[in-house]
Amino acid sequence: MYIEKITINSFGALRGREITLDPGINIIEGENESGKTTVAAFIAFVLYGMKSGRSRYIGWGESSVSGSLTVATGAGKVLIERAAVIAGAKDAVRETVRMTDIETGLEINRGKCPGEVLFGVPEDVFMSTAFVRQWSGARIDGEKMSAAAENLLFSADEAVNTEKAAEKIDLIRRQLLHKNGKGGAIYEKEQKIAALTSRLETAKRASGELINVEASVAELTARREIAVKRREAARQKSKNYETLENLRRFDKLSALKDEVAALYGEKDALLTGNMSEGGQFPTAEYIAELRAVSDGMAATSASITSVSRQLDSLRDEAAACPDRELYDRLVDEEDAGDRMVMKIEKTASKKSVCTLISVLTLIFALVSAVLAFYLKDSQPIYMIALFSAAGVFSVAALITAVVAITASTKQSRDLGRFGVKSVEELRSHLSDIKAEANEFRRIGEDIASAEAELYVQYSVYDDEVREARELLAQRGVTPESDDTISTHLSETLDSCEAVYGRDCEITDMIVQKRAEIGELERQLSGVSEEEVRRDAEFIRADGKQETSAIDLRRELEFTENNVIRLTESIHDLEIRRAQLAASSEDPAAIAVAVDTLKKELSLDRARLDACVLATEALAAAGRGVRESVAPRLRETARTYMSRISGGKYTELGVDAAFGLSVSADGAYRDLDSMSGGTADAAYLSLRLSLVRLLFRRELPPLIFDESFSQMDDTRAGAMLSLLRAEGEPQSLILSCQRRESKLLSDGCRRITMPTDR
Repeated sequence: MYIEKITINSFGALRGREITLDPGINIIEGENESGKTTVAAFIAFVLYGMKSGRSRYIGWGESSVSGSLTVATGAGKVLIERAAVIAGAKDAVRETVRMTDIETGLEINRGKCPGEVLFGVPEDVFMSTAFVRQWSGARIDGEKMSAAAENLLFSADEAVNTEKAAEKIDLIRRQLLHKNGKGGAIYEKEQKIAALTSRLETAKRASGELINVEASVAELTARREIAVKRREAARQKSKNYETLENLRRFDKLSALKDEVAALYGEKDALLTGNMSEGGQFPTAEYIAELRAVSDGMAATSASITSVSRQLDSLRDEAAACPDRELYDRLVDEEDAGDRMVMKIEKTASKKSVCTLISVLTLIFALVSAVLAFYLKDSQPIYMIALFSAAGVFSVAALITAVVAITASTKQSRDLGRFGVKSVEELRSHLSDIKAEANEFRRIGEDIASAEAELYVQYSVYDDEVREARELLAQRGVTPESDDTISTHLSETLDSCEAVYGRDCEITDMIVQKRAEIGELERQLSGVSEEEVRRDAEFIRADGKQETSAIDLRRELEFTENNVIRLTESIHDLEIRRAQLAASSEDPAAIAVAVDTLKKELSLDRARLDACVLATEALAAAGRGVRESVAPRLRETARTYMSRISGGKYTELGVDAAFGLSVSADGAYRDLDSMSGGTADAAYLSLRLSLVRLLFRRELPPLIFDESFSQMDDTRAGAMLSLLRAEGEPQSLILSCQRRESKLLSDGCRRITMPTDR
């Protein structure tokens, strides 16, 4: 197979490109970043699609890539079209592919991968063999390619995949039993057998329990029948008792109605006999008014008596005041006491001064008389003068003595008025008198207040007397005088209270008895008195003995509870019986199911053993295939390596994992110890051999992206000559150098990638 034309609508940095190719060698030249590698990637994209989400070939700002390949196959020409569109999430890509037979125009192999249809190999095999990337891309993943070769070569049919076959066998094994032993048909059947065994034991126990339950139900049913009969007898006793009780209620109801009628009669008589001429019957309000007036008059009378006594006492205290004028003066005049003391002090001072003057003048008179007596003979003139002076002094002494005596008398009289002997005593006494004067003044004020209060109380009493007369007049009572009002009021109040109290008692009794009548009527609602009396006569005629209500209630409750308890027990047992009947299984049927599962389990274990043996056999066969592939590859790769190296390396070692070694100096040496160019030549030889071995339907185009950069011109020329040989597949050589074009001066197609993309 070879590619005739590449059409790139949009892929990476390339837009609207169309490249025509020849079946042989095609050299695509261009500078770095001119799009050569993008062309190679586009071929892989069209053949196998994008496998890793959004590719780097969907440029930013773009939402899709698309293009087509026109290929020539042994069956004709085919147009392969593919497009990839970003759908929703950033890395989500939706692809569409279409293969069209150009001759017929019909779509072929709908929904299939073009590369797998054309070459019969998956993408990883194509990329590891026919697609040689730059930077030592000739090397391959030996383990991966070994498994791929095994899958492809194990059978002549490329659709057979040993790995998938092993997976199918392993799937069957997992369906039978998981590796951890916790799943699969064998594990499930073992669990079912264990569960059925447990159910078998449960069924056996349930069968025995069911027999016991049925026996218990029969026994309790018989006991319940007896209990029901006893309950019915107790109910009949209770019914008879209720009949007799209803008879008593009817009798009591009749008696109560008679009593109520009698009470109504007494109430009417009481009303008629105690109604006043004015149509007034004692009421609670009237009695309250009488009591209020009576209590008020009593309280007012007591208050008048108390105030009168208080007033008499105050008046007696006021009469004990010794000198009202003095006391009033001391209270009314703030400095009256001080003035009295100052006046007496002034009199005392006057007495003292006059006494002193009288004594001094008397002394002067005596001195003058003595001097005149001694001078009467010698100095008569002085004698006369001295006698005259003595006389004057004597008169003065007499006058001042009289004044002093008068002042002393007045002082004594003033002090004696207050019963004191000195001014100091007077000062203290006046202070006490002033305190007494204030007390007498307070007494006077209290007397005035008491007199006013007494006046008010008398006024209140007069009003109460007037109100009492009005109230008594309502009952037809007219007191002769005010002195008898209290007596009439008290008698009227007692009489009204007695009448009203009796009326209230009758009313309460009527209400109580009517309530009893209502309760009895409620209890007897729907009960026929005639039937009750007839049934009661039958009960008494039958000789039934009356039993107390408590005993009947206890007997009825006991029998009712006994029936309920037995009924509940029977109900629980019937539920248990139903549960056992619904859940219990036939032990024989379960035993058969267990035997059947055991037989199936034995067959499954045999299938499991077969799967294990098949897996081991398949693994051994796979190893045999790998071991058989190595010699065939070695022979083909040795031929390629000898031609590329110019006969220097004629032996090439290939192991089962596609590891390579070359023969040099009589010994095999690992490629890691050889030059990069030699290693690339060896791996390119291996790739060409794998293409011949694995691609059975169509040989793919070989893509070399800067794959010869480490080879010298001689080996590169040999490699190009080998690719140009007849029978070799189409080759696409991508290079940024012109060496390959020079080495192949003719016999190839040259394509130059423009730098302006």
